[in-house]
Amino acid sequence: MLKLESNKMARAIERAKAEHLKVRVISVDNRTYAVTNSKGVEYTVRFQVINGLKLAECSCPATTVCKHIAGAAQVNVMCQSMREPARMKDFISRNVGWMI
Repeated sequence: MLKLESNKMARAIERAKAEHLKVRVISVDNRTYAVTNSKGVEYTVRFQVINGLKLAECSCPATTVCKHIAGAAQVNVMCQSMREPARMKDFISRNVGWMI
């Protein structure tokens, strides 16, 4: 797993934008995505957050933060942010009537 850092992500984001990668969600719960490049080659990208550290791994041969991670990162952020209201709604419904 690679630690996601803004300076390394910036270069990868530029490469991802230039290639117009296609990202498909494999599992929102497991934060796993399939990223296809312009030649039709598909790589699997997975994200994790451990003790506040944002980590990612890609099945491509690169050993640093790659364009596939950068491309999937935006989709991951969007998917995870859409899940948050559902969690809050579930929490509120379980805790109706509580007061602090």
